[in-house]
Amino acid sequence: MSSLVPEGWKAKKIGDFLISLPKSKLPSSVSNETGYYNFYVCSHNVLKSFYNEMSLPAVLFSTGGEAAVHYAIGKYSYSTDVWAINFKDEIYNEYAFRVFDASLEKINYSGFQGSGIKHLDKKFIKDLTFAIPPLPEQKKILSILTSVDEVIENTQKQIDKLQDLKKATMKELLTKGIGHTEFKDSELGRIPKSWEFKALNEIVSIPNGQVDPKIEPYASMPHIGSGNIISWTGQIKDVQTAYQSGQISGKYLFNVNHILYSKVRPNLAKVCMPQFDGVCSADIYPLLPKKQISDKFIFQYLLTEQFTKTATEVSERTGMPKINRQDLSVIKLPVPPFKEQLEIAKIIESIDDAMSLKTKKLSQTQFLKKSFMQDLLTGKVRVSVN
Repeated sequence: MSSLVPEGWKAKKIGDFLISLPKSKLPSSVSNETGYYNFYVCSHNVLKSFYNEMSLPAVLFSTGGEAAVHYAIGKYSYSTDVWAINFKDEIYNEYAFRVFDASLEKINYSGFQGSGIKHLDKKFIKDLTFAIPPLPEQKKILSILTSVDEVIENTQKQIDKLQDLKKATMKELLTKGIGHTEFKDSELGRIPKSWEFKALNEIVSIPNGQVDPKIEPYASMPHIGSGNIISWTGQIKDVQTAYQSGQISGKYLFNVNHILYSKVRPNLAKVCMPQFDGVCSADIYPLLPKKQISDKFIFQYLLTEQFTKTATEVSERTGMPKINRQDLSVIKLPVPPFKEQLEIAKIIESIDDAMSLKTKKLSQTQFLKKSFMQDLLTGKVRVSVN
């Protein structure tokens, strides 16, 4: 927050307006994902429980680990390691929450003390001083930020629905195909009669040669390890060059035709399909689909829960923390004719494209919200109050 006080605002010490609410006796272990009410613990995430001890709007601070702050309304409860506070007179509860949320990095750095697990210094919070606008202006600012939050929430709901649609569509198309009426039994259940059941090593190849990223031009190429693959979504994050990543042992080259498959637990069966050439870690197999095998079809199948389950079972059965080359002959999957592979991949990709657009909109709105908070909560941009 700026040290300058905008015209009409006042510098206020938070502790002069803060009221501590009763300490909860509930341990965080009472959370229950089937619960009806929000349950707040020392986390950025909001859990559920069957307890509804509170209905007074409040600002809730995590007191251990790292800074997290929530604004609670309606019926809810919080754990014993949460500090619940309320504001009186010239500061709205929700406005105080917005100010804290915008200052979370500062609070985390300076407001948590101790060795080992750090704990919130409540006096630090009470001593904080912020430039606070009159109540009507606070209300207007909150209205703007709430509108942005609603767009973010609605966009996230649309993404969630598309994810559910993709999951259902994949389950249908990757087991029943398109327009089939005749089926046969397989190790994974009923599949269309015209489909084949093949081992992974029958439909993909893995390069035998390795490269040393210490040597140009490999050192300057993008480097991907299993840690760069986001969960089991097929997306990639934080890609660096081989030199920047510090990965200097022998690795595989990959190109846009390869599917990168993580072969080591706990990241076993993560996959991605980069749209660029690069170098991958030794914990990844670059899989190259063979003739009459669609890379996009195989990629979508490797994203399924069924494939992840099969790969995990194989690694557990062998007692190894990874999938070896010979294990690829054990991992099997149903394979449609090439034309149907392309049709199935196209349908699933259309859902991916829709999710990509929504995800881009979500990121843009989240960035816009951050900009709004910086401008509105400091008075850099003023709002008109009718």
